Amino acid sequence: MQIENFIRLISRPILFRRLGINHKKNIKDLISRLKTKSKYSSYPFDKYPPTIANYSFFRKSDLKWFDFYYSVYGKPDHNFISVPVYLYIETCLNKRLLTDAVTEKNFYNKFLTGIPTPTSLLRRINGFYYDENFQKIDRKNIMTLLGRHNKLILKPSVDSGAGHSIFVFENKNGILNNGEFNLNPEFLDRFNKDFIIQEFVTQHSFFSQFNPSSNNTIKIFTYRSINDDSVNLLHCIFWVGAKGHFLDHDHWGGFGLSINAENKINKYAIDVYGNKYESVNNIVLSSLDKVPAMDETKALAKKIANNIYYARLLALDFTVNSDGDPLLLEINCWRNAIHQYQMHNGGLFKEFTKEILDYCQNYQPRFVANI
Repeated sequence: MQIENFIRLISRPILFRRLGINHKKNIKDLISRLKTKSKYSSYPFDKYPPTIANYSFFRKSDLKWFDFYYSVYGKPDHNFISVPVYLYIETCLNKRLLTDAVTEKNFYNKFLTGIPTPTSLLRRINGFYYDENFQKIDRKNIMTLLGRHNKLILKPSVDSGAGHSIFVFENKNGILNNGEFNLNPEFLDRFNKDFIIQEFVTQHSFFSQFNPSSNNTIKIFTYRSINDDSVNLLHCIFWVGAKGHFLDHDHWGGFGLSINAENKINKYAIDVYGNKYESVNNIVLSSLDKVPAMDETKALAKKIANNIYYARLLALDFTVNSDGDPLLLEINCWRNAIHQYQMHNGGLFKEFTKEILDYCQNYQPRFVANI
């Protein structure tokens, strides 16, 4: 006997409540900060009614996100998407059970052939150690493999969002150390997740000039159309880390810089609270030439998204090495941050807004339990 219909009836309202509770405090804090600096403006709802207001998953609390994005972006856009609505849309467009493996960094080289990534040296997959070529390696040989490298980065192979549990180790007198821990088999035994260890990428000078200590990255947000299955690049953001940090996430004090269709950086950077800066590290943003390697990076993003069939929304992270070659760092399918896209560029889904919302309006989660 199937109980699918009953689960459908209760799943959507439960999901809405959870998403709303989690983000109410966040948006109140963001708006409060804008008001403190006299940068807050109420969205003109009468003149520019929100598109999402026409759909059943809209909640009155979503309007506060319109106030925030309007205050930072500076122009009304009826296609703004609130965070709770976006997270619901993700569940409609990305099939989690079929895409979880996509986020496993150890398998990028397996299912994405021809996509360049940083050199991988050691992997732990399901508790066992493997080398770059997926050959098993004995624990006692790990340091022989790693010890000849000057700088390494260790990342969980799954769920390293916002920089959690990422370590950079430098070789000092034959010992790999991050200032707190030595990299050795005992440390890896205590690290309770599967991981990947890669050579630390020396960035292209254009990107490193903003912050040499940070792994500054390009994030490209893609949408695979419900209607015709085409892959569309919606936003490109260049992430710059805060001074002294090797992570570039804005929650660590970093900035987002939008890259437009002509591969030029927007005239200002924006932090997590919506504050704008016309220069970063004494570099006036409006004076910059085109961002190098963007055409190649965009082509890689399209190629990757075309090979991922069950996730229509992706955020792809890239770095550009000293030779000007873009390298894939991470594929994000879930809980993607959307603030920077809309603070810089307006509505999240652009001309695809109605197409996406119409689909999600009629979407029914499929849960089947056989008894």
